[in-house]
Amino acid sequence: MTTALIFDVANVIVDWDPIRALAGALPADQVNGFLESEVFWEINARCDAGMPLHEAIVEMDDQAPQLVTAFRTYLDRFPMTVSGPIPGTAEVIDDLLAAGVPCYGLSNWAKENFNVARRASPAIDLLADVIVSGEVGLAKPDPEIFRYALDRFDLAASSTIMIDDTQANLDAAEEVGLGTILFTSAGQLRDQLARLRVL
Repeated sequence: MTTALIFDVANVIVDWDPIRALAGALPADQVNGFLESEVFWEINARCDAGMPLHEAIVEMDDQAPQLVTAFRTYLDRFPMTVSGPIPGTAEVIDDLLAAGVPCYGLSNWAKENFNVARRASPAIDLLADVIVSGEVGLAKPDPEIFRYALDRFDLAASSTIMIDDTQANLDAAEEVGLGTILFTSAGQLRDQLARLRVL
């Protein structure tokens, strides 16, 4: 029986796309080269796991100096990456809370700019607790962050479902015994929760 749910934030509760910070500010070929660079995504993952953004700029300059301008632009315009809430998710959370189902958050996000997500969707502050990866020094898909979440939220894995839009994260959640739902839309989520008799 499911007694609690843990929600991812980016592209589950809020609509996040890094290209929004760069489109129109830099030439298209420079934007594409930056977003296709493994270095950017590696450094972004390290920021999610707790590396401060000012250190990330130094790392980028060391590893790929040709990308530093784009990276600084991305960080300076980061609020533009979040367009607003994912349609319908806040209503699902409202209905779950009204039904007495505890809901929590677990997000891969740099600690310095998670306020951007909070401003974009008030539903985040309705959750009983939210773990921001950059604040705790662990990030999905490391199974340890799910163990940390279960301990901090005082939940049993066998009766908790993790909702995420990335299959690798869900695979790691399953390793520690969590139930999982791959998020594609709020409507799909509502249907699956109804089939599970959670809603």
